Amino acid sequence: MLSEEELTQICRKYAIPCPFCETENEYHRLKRDMARAAKMEGDGHPLTYKWKTPGFDSVDPLQFFMGACGSCGFTGELDDADYRQAGKAPDLFRRDFGEAAIQAYKDGASTGRGAAQSLLKRLAEPDVLMKTLAQIHLGILAQCSRSRLPVGPIARYYLRVAWLYRDRERYYADADPEAIEASLRKCRKGFKRDIPPHDDYPVTPTVAVDEIEALKLSRAYFERNYELLKEAKVEDELRLRLLLAEIGFRLYELTSDSVDYKKASTFFSGTIQQCLSIISDKSIVGGAVNRAREMLEKAGERGRELRALHKERGGDEADNDEDVADAKTPAKTKAKTKTKAKKAAQPPTETAAKASGNGKQGGATGKKAASVAKAAQEPAMEDDRSVSERDKATRQISTLTQQVGDLKQRLVELEEDNQKWRSLIGRDALTGLPNRIALLSIQMPKIIRAFPEGGPFTCIAIGLDQVAKVNLEHGWTMGDRMLKASAKGLRKFCTEGEELYRMDGATFVITGRMDGNAARQRVSEMRRALGGSSVRVEETAMPLASSLGAVTVEQKVTTSDKEVMNAVYAALLRTLYKAKEQGGNRAEIHGITRF
Repeated sequence: MLSEEELTQICRKYAIPCPFCETENEYHRLKRDMARAAKMEGDGHPLTYKWKTPGFDSVDPLQFFMGACGSCGFTGELDDADYRQAGKAPDLFRRDFGEAAIQAYKDGASTGRGAAQSLLKRLAEPDVLMKTLAQIHLGILAQCSRSRLPVGPIARYYLRVAWLYRDRERYYADADPEAIEASLRKCRKGFKRDIPPHDDYPVTPTVAVDEIEALKLSRAYFERNYELLKEAKVEDELRLRLLLAEIGFRLYELTSDSVDYKKASTFFSGTIQQCLSIISDKSIVGGAVNRAREMLEKAGERGRELRALHKERGGDEADNDEDVADAKTPAKTKAKTKTKAKKAAQPPTETAAKASGNGKQGGATGKKAASVAKAAQEPAMEDDRSVSERDKATRQISTLTQQVGDLKQRLVELEEDNQKWRSLIGRDALTGLPNRIALLSIQMPKIIRAFPEGGPFTCIAIGLDQVAKVNLEHGWTMGDRMLKASAKGLRKFCTEGEELYRMDGATFVITGRMDGNAARQRVSEMRRALGGSSVRVEETAMPLASSLGAVTVEQKVTTSDKEVMNAVYAALLRTLYKAKEQGGNRAEIHGITRF
């Protein structure tokens, strides 16, 4: 344990009120750039740190990763500015969490029971490894308490749990691993009972008691994150793919499980192919191409190491086929193929002739040799047919090479198309919100198909009245910054199960389950709240006064879902424009609820 004086050398002390129970807690957070990873393993695990202040090489920076409330157990990252500022506006911060989860934390603080309280008790133990593991698991519990499951942070947290177990001998030599495992296992039952339900769990979160469990959980959540990463930049997708490969490699080192090997080799192969695609794409230049080359070399080298380890452990050679491609040595592979074909093409009768060539041994031996040669002739014919096929494939290499070149060009064109579709179906580039195509092509058709099982639903259009004026007076750059800040402010008006979309320009839409009466009250409250609100952009207060239009669907009378959607969207725009025509800062409700 570090003394207060030692902590002062490397940390800043923060007094942060808990956004759930309002208890003020003191945390030590590492000063900026105090500890930087100097050398890392493939999955990001730091092997060494470079400390700005000398004398702390035996200290694990992960001890200062999380801050847990000593009363209710709610936990967040100390590097997260939103968490550090949450106590100043707890109501806004709690909007992202389910009411049941918030109440569970409060009940636990008063009764001393529950998953959070069970882990919180481990923070009082003298074992620093136990304390740090409990903190990160409390962070996982906190992320699972959000209304929308954030798979990325959960994946990162489980990966750090794995690092802690990996670093036990380096940083926590005095820790008792058996006692830690036994203690954490006792937390599992309560963790499973109290974990909030989510349909998006790839696997149910639990308390990981060793590195293998933590890595498998981390991989499951990173894989789900990879599936959802449709709007990401190419480099982000590439880095995540390589990270999944490295996690699989580490798991295979620990388990020798063929499933771990196949997953790792598949991601290495995918990384290599994507790097080649980026390098051959003439529209991508500069740093992205250089980084792709570096990643290609790394993925190729690590893929070969994985294949060698698999072979060393007695793995089937067939498992290596097309799993971990050596992208940098196609000529070498081709040469080997030709050599093998040449050797295989040698007439089998030569061997038989040699066997019978010692004719001095007499007739019996000669007859025996001749029978051996004859017996060898039949399977050799099958080999000849196989060699013939391989020879034919070899002759076609020049033709296939040209076809591969054409396919690469086509791949480049398809990747360009895919990037366009990602932007269309993904999120708005400026604000990061789902865009109009996402609303009209995905969300609304889904809601309408399920109608009326989900009950009435409402679309609320929000038109920011002052953006055009800001563009004229301050320029488009300032207008874009206002839109980004406004989008963040508008998110706070979304309740559980609702989604905010940016349609175009200064128009946003919120969709949610509510009937006409609830929508009327909601729109009225939002108009008043927005009329008295503003966002700060470069020390300038920008008003959020807006025009609002709402359309509620309580009954579907048209048989075509597409016609219903088009009618709802047209009505929504008309209602919004009607509010704008009255001078802005107005709210209008569409009178028709049957579509």
